[in-house]
Amino acid sequence: MFGLKFLSLATATIFLLDTNGANAAGSAADTYTAKRVDCSASMNEARKLVGFAEFTEGQTAEEKLPIDPISKTAGATGATYVESVCSALKASEASPAKSGALDGTYAYVVQEGDIADCEAAVDHWKAALSNFKGLPPQYTGDTELYKDPQNVSFISLFNPKESPKVDCAYFTCPAKESKPERKDTGVVGDSENDGVEKPPLNDGNGDEEEPGAGEGDETTTDKEVKALLCITTPNALTQGAAPYT
Repeated sequence: MFGLKFLSLATATIFLLDTNGANAAGSAADTYTAKRVDCSASMNEARKLVGFAEFTEGQTAEEKLPIDPISKTAGATGATYVESVCSALKASEASPAKSGALDGTYAYVVQEGDIADCEAAVDHWKAALSNFKGLPPQYTGDTELYKDPQNVSFISLFNPKESPKVDCAYFTCPAKESKPERKDTGVVGDSENDGVEKPPLNDGNGDEEEPGAGEGDETTTDKEVKALLCITTPNALTQGAAPYT
């Protein structure tokens, strides 16, 4: 099994982010990728043990992650959606604006391999059982249990709804380099002749470097992240209702 790492992205619901890539070296959308994966066999093995109906693969736009090149779901192209997921994974945060077109329960886990490890993911999600003391409580966004993405992933895996569907994708988000913004040149004026140098901030003997000199000029590189993300439908979590009755 590939080693697993887990990042907390609120309640594991992936949102579209308003990302700012003005200073990125190259286009993230050109390198971030998502490949659809069939994890239904591994997930159904776990479901059969508790007598739940088997998942079938999602077919409609409302049942599938919008990773295809052109997708009307969430009003985004596939590349935009993939970039937003990768940005959320790297930032360990999620946007407050949820995609209304995908009304399902999400399960996800960060992994390290070149391909998704469905069995390892299912084992990780099943392990959340020990977090519940009895049946899961009524769902609200403020309930502590549901603030843990692993617990939400458990509910997604054991989605009790009739005719459940599942769709999964493996996201690969390579490290990206970012260059700093150009700093003030220290000259004011619109032309070379009219330009006036700004006075130094330090009146010392000239041996000291100007404050900030050389700082912020380095290119920074963020982290690489890979993650398996699944959505199960219909949504197993309804406000004010317990998932299992």
